Amino acid sequence: MLHQLTSAALSQFDDLQKSEEIAGLVAHARSANGSTSAYLKNKVRAFETRYETSSAELLLALETGMQQETAEIAEWLFLLETLEVHAC
Repeated sequence: MLHQLTSAALSQFDDLQKSEEIAGLVAHARSANGSTSAYLKNKVRAFETRYETSSAELLLALETGMQQETAEIAEWLFLLETLEVHAC
């Protein structure tokens, strides 16, 4: 569920209410990021299981030409990149 707080609504709150609302938004954002990361990690693990190799071994195989990039491999790489961005 998307939690939104408009500036018009925020202007109607006293300082304590503003702090509570903003803290709630931050907590929700942190929770959503954790859920997204868990989802991405599960998808990566599914690829690792299917290909019986780790992501690190895949990257090495691609770099050395031992593995060709396919549509599935491209999806796997996209997931890895997205996870990296989420970690920042």
